[in-house]
Amino acid sequence: MIIANWKANGGFTSNIAWHKELTQIFSNDEFLDIGIAPSHIHFTQIQKIFEDSNLEVGLQDIDFSGGARTGSISASMASDAGCTFSLLGHSERRHLFNEDDALIKTKIKAALSNGIKPILCIGESEECLKARKTRDFLKNQLISALSGIELIDKVVIAYEPIWAIGTGNTPTPKDINSIHEFIKDVVQSSSANNIEPKVIYGGSVSHENAEGFFGEINIDGALIGGASLKANSFADIVKIYRKVKRK
Repeated sequence: MIIANWKANGGFTSNIAWHKELTQIFSNDEFLDIGIAPSHIHFTQIQKIFEDSNLEVGLQDIDFSGGARTGSISASMASDAGCTFSLLGHSERRHLFNEDDALIKTKIKAALSNGIKPILCIGESEECLKARKTRDFLKNQLISALSGIELIDKVVIAYEPIWAIGTGNTPTPKDINSIHEFIKDVVQSSSANNIEPKVIYGGSVSHENAEGFFGEINIDGALIGGASLKANSFADIVKIYRKVKRK
């Protein structure tokens, strides 16, 4: 799956232009395995302008509960609005909003109980990488978030090394493939029903490097940030994904 994470970007006029450009490249029946996570305020607009396609529209975050939680979007509210997936535990949420593994686990449970596919984001810092503690760190994130939970077979892990996000620096495709294999093994052994997840990669993915990533067996897609803000760049990555994965 290829997911566009628009973060705090987009506008009602520019979103229409983005949609127009993308639908000139892909017909409505060619949006399978594509998802967009717009801002909360643009969710309904994106849902409406893509309503005749099979594109998935999700949210960048959800809350585990409703009620007296000003500014929050609960999992049940998101489900009621037709949200199909949600990013959870993105490094920016962890860093800027102090979200910890315990909170993220409650969000995953809430998503699953409301029929929303969780996209669990994990990734290590540059300091962790240099200390050669990447695998220990990722294992702790995974077990803390998923242990004891019965997962649906559509659960997705997004591996985004923090040091690669928006920097242009990326691990090699073979290194990412090895980490993804490790992630699948950890999730399968720690989840209640031994599900092997899909694992996608995020971190400075572009049309220039996408083919190298998608050629690896354990890289099942990508979470695209900056490169998704231009429809033609995003479309190029989708085309490469399909060319490589459908050989």
